[in-house]
Amino acid sequence: MQVYECTLNNRPILIAAKKQGRIVGVLLATVITNGNSIAKHLTARSIITGGPIVANDNPGIARLLIEEYKRHLPYYVIYTEIRPIFDLDGISGVLQGNGYVRKGHFNILLRINRSKKELWNGLHKERRRNIGQAQKAGLQFKVVRSVEERLKIVKLLEQTYHRKHVPFAGSSLFEHLTDIMPENVHFFAAYYNGKMVAGQIRLGYKKLLYAWYAGSDEDYFKLRPNDFLMWNVICWGQKNGYNIFDFGGGGEPDKPYGVRDYKLKYGCEMFDYGRYVLAHRPVSYWMAAKAYALYHKIKGK
Repeated sequence: MQVYECTLNNRPILIAAKKQGRIVGVLLATVITNGNSIAKHLTARSIITGGPIVANDNPGIARLLIEEYKRHLPYYVIYTEIRPIFDLDGISGVLQGNGYVRKGHFNILLRINRSKKELWNGLHKERRRNIGQAQKAGLQFKVVRSVEERLKIVKLLEQTYHRKHVPFAGSSLFEHLTDIMPENVHFFAAYYNGKMVAGQIRLGYKKLLYAWYAGSDEDYFKLRPNDFLMWNVICWGQKNGYNIFDFGGGGEPDKPYGVRDYKLKYGCEMFDYGRYVLAHRPVSYWMAAKAYALYHKIKGK
């Protein structure tokens, strides 16, 4: 919540439920907008990642969180999307009973509480070949700690998102990360002849390492920096006691998705945790979806 409070065009909404002085439920949403005050009414969406989190999947607590969240939601928000990072089936009925539509959506996970040899053998031969190619080229892996190098990673992220025509959160999202959550955010980079050519930002909590942001310099793609860096981050996670590396979303079932195919070549498993969507302004939601699809169609040409 504190990170998003410091982030431009982001407004966090935190709802908690307490019983006898103990927190028994929590929901953190982030209202995201793009552009000026006029564009706000055309782009505002609320994203709930990983939640709501409810003790013992208690439906009554989940219902309270959802109802209270709706009361605090700004009027201009077009839709809410819940993006689970674990199974929400225990409270799925509550969500759907409050108007949320469940859509199939894969999460891709890699179990890294295994030996390095087992992880290597689990890689697709193409991934192993690319990693070997990067190692022969002399790429170097580094856990990034200096402010200057972290800013270089953010710059790579910005370039990557612009190249893919995907909205970028902006540098303000990353400015206060290490101050607010120093034990949970990790920066990594790949270097070639002293130049940073790829960077990743990962979140860690207990036994879970989460693939948050990644970017790279397209001028060095032939050196396979993305595969090289991903493999080294996986090995870092295994060495530092994590059990699961969460690769993030894998798209909708029965729909081709190149990103999913790429991730699965690391030896991952797929789980359909779904996504839950509620349109608060249905007409605006429909128009925004059409505009987004048209934008990508034009940019893709």
